This record gives sequence, C-alpha cells and structure tokens, in this order.
Amino acid sequence: MNTSSLKYLIKEGFRNTWTNRMMSFASVCVLLSCLVLIGSATMMFLNINALVDRVEDENVIMVFIDKKSTDEDIQAMGNSLKAIPNVESVEFVAKETAWEQQLKTMEEAQAKFFTENSKDIPLPDAYKVTVADLQQFSSTVKEIKALDHIDTVRENTNLAKKLDTISRGVSIIAIAIIAVLFAISLFIISNTIKLTVYSRRLEISIMKSVGATNSFVRLPFVVEGMILGIISGVISLFAVWGVYELAIANFAEIFDSLKLVPLAFLDYALPMLGAFVLIGVFSGVGGSLITMRKYLNKEGSEISAI
Repeated sequence: MNTSSLKYLIKEGFRNTWTNRMMSFASVCVLLSCLVLIGSATMMFLNINALVDRVEDENVIMVFIDKKSTDEDIQAMGNSLKAIPNVESVEFVAKETAWEQQLKTMEEAQAKFFTENSKDIPLPDAYKVTVADLQQFSSTVKEIKALDHIDTVRENTNLAKKLDTISRGVSIIAIAIIAVLFAISLFIISNTIKLTVYSRRLEISIMKSVGATNSFVRLPFVVEGMILGIISGVISLFAVWGVYELAIANFAEIFDSLKLVPLAFLDYALPMLGAFVLIGVFSGVGGSLITMRKYLNKEGSEISAI
C-alpha cells in the first residue's frame, strides 16, 4: 500500500465518522458511560485507599524508655529501633515535649494543678515508631520488646490487623468493579460497532467486489474506531472531573467533620486521560476488527445478500 492510498484511507476514516454521525454518536455515548463509571470507581478507590493509608500512618508504636537509662542507652536504643527491618521511621519524643502536649489537652484548672504540684515530669522519654508493613506488625512489636532499657511498649495489634484487612479488601473490590465495568464496556461497544458495520455491509460488499483487499477495507474502520476512542476518552475525563467535583461539594460537610481532605483530581487527570484514550482506542479498533472478520471472509455478492 503506497502513501497516497494510505492518506486516502485515513481521510475516508474521518469522512465516515461524520457521514455515519448517528452511529458514531451512539458509540461515543456508550463508551462515555462506561468510562465515566470506571473513572468514578477509580477515584472512589483512590480516596478510600488514601484514607486507609492515613489511618495506618497514625497507628504507631510508642516505646517508653526506662527512666534509669543514660543518654548513651537512649541513643543506642534509637539505633537498634532503626535497624529493625520493618521499621519505616523512628522519632524521639522528649518527656518535656510530651508533657507540654498533655497539659494542652487538660482543662485549665487541671493543668494549673499539675503544673504547680508536680516537681518532676511524670512521663518518660519515648520513641515513636512507624512500621512499613502492617502484616508484620506483631513480629515487629516482639522485636522491639526484646530490646534493653524499655519501660513499656504501647501498641494496637488488633487495629493494625483490621487496617490491613480493610486495605486488601478495598483493593480487591475496586479492581473487581473496574474489571467488570471494563468487560461490560467491551461487550456493549462490540455490539454497537457490529450494528455500525452491519448497516454499512453494502459499502463493504462493493469494495470487495471491485477487488479491494481486506487491509484496504479494514483501515478506514480502524481509523474511525481510533477517532471515536480518542473523542470518548477526552470527553469522559471532563465528565468524571465534573462528577467528582460535584460529589466533593455535596459531601463537603462529611469530609470536614471527619477532617478528611479529598484527593485533587488534577493530580490524576493526565494518567486517567491516557488510560481513557487507550481503553477507547482499544475498544474501538478491537471491536471493528473483530466484527468485520465475519464480513471480510465473504465475497461481495454473498454480503449483499445478507
């Protein structure tokens, strides 16, 4: 196929998109609906996952140091904590800082009483330990408790297990929803394209009758599928953006009461646009190729008789 033929077929793909604009509009609407559902499910999953990650970050282990420990012992304990494989970060909390924070949580009279009557700070120095993998939370706690110069260790193993279960459950459910929506979109789009090709079977018959090759017949449909996929992907991005911003506005009070900050859509707009366009092009082109196979295996006279 020479360059002039290629240009002609690409031009035909654009022309056919406009000529059969009603079917093109139907294809775009179907793909748009599916992509909006997929995009909305994705943003919901990302927000839930961000919420779980935030709670995970707050589920730390507080390691209180024996008051008889020297500065060298405290420093050595910090190094030992950092050396534990599953420990993500270690933060030293001086007893003076912890006591000031504790006083701020008390009522004014109560805080004044403790300030005037407590000569020594009743809290020990501590290390705030954040773990990397909640699945190894229990084993990490055991390793920490085995260290020297520890007074007590405050942790919540049950909460860690629940968070790990929630995180995995959310991931599985979100992936399943997106996969089902994607499969449904392919099925609907394939049938929509099948109607498009069927309505143009006479055009395909004539091209085959005059000796056109399968590639020559197929290329305009492939170009048309790419065009519809790109248009659907771009429109879907703005549709999901609008739905997401509307949802945030309607649930603003709930977010404020829970002190949650929803994710910014623009941070995910470019990857989502790329995914939408790829899905749209794949669906459009794939549906065209699969559907046309039936007609391309027939001679022109046989197709016109259908």
